[in-house]
Amino acid sequence: MSRHCPNTYSREALISTDMPTDTKPVESTVLDRLEQCSTSAIADTNHGSVTTLASAIESIHTDGTVAGPVRTVALDPAALSAPVQTLDTARKDEVVVVDAEDSTDEAIWGELLSTYATATDVRGMVTNGAVRDVSGIRDLGFPVFARAVTPRGPSGSEEAERNGQVTVGGALITPGDVLVGDDSGVVVIERAAVEDVTAAAEAIAETERDVDRLIGEGRSLEQAFEDAGM
Repeated sequence: MSRHCPNTYSREALISTDMPTDTKPVESTVLDRLEQCSTSAIADTNHGSVTTLASAIESIHTDGTVAGPVRTVALDPAALSAPVQTLDTARKDEVVVVDAEDSTDEAIWGELLSTYATATDVRGMVTNGAVRDVSGIRDLGFPVFARAVTPRGPSGSEEAERNGQVTVGGALITPGDVLVGDDSGVVVIERAAVEDVTAAAEAIAETERDVDRLIGEGRSLEQAFEDAGM
């Protein structure tokens, strides 16, 4: 959690053995392309595989856009714990999604976990719970999205379930789905549609750049939209 609050972890969580991220990795080039798109452009694709997380899940820190396949963990809201074991199993480029069932009395993530995640090339973390050590997280530059902030650490030491479906921000999220977050919010894309959604979002972003260019050339907003095909 933070450097002031060590904890111990002894019991294995219930683990799904068929986690998609272990068998169907997403190409880093696709993730890099997604990070060139905004979550707004992705949402504007209106693709049936895209779900927007509730606005209560806000950016604690992000610099631009972060995208990565999901690795999930569910916590017991009656005895929240820091997802240390899940983070130890996370792979390069993944985004850790922590389901705390909207419990925000105790922080489940902080500076030390962010430090480790950064060192192991995890791309970000999203939770419907609370986090702490915000200034340290921002200094690290590690992307974190959460429902709340509190200085109080977790009281539990066990993860309830790893690598299973979770619901965070009203979105059903399956391990291996691709999550994208920026200052506007968070969206999740079903794994099978990632390439299609990426191409569609890139087309929308290109059209928006055309509008910017046409406005700079003196077009009215209405004319710029029309000329750009919006």
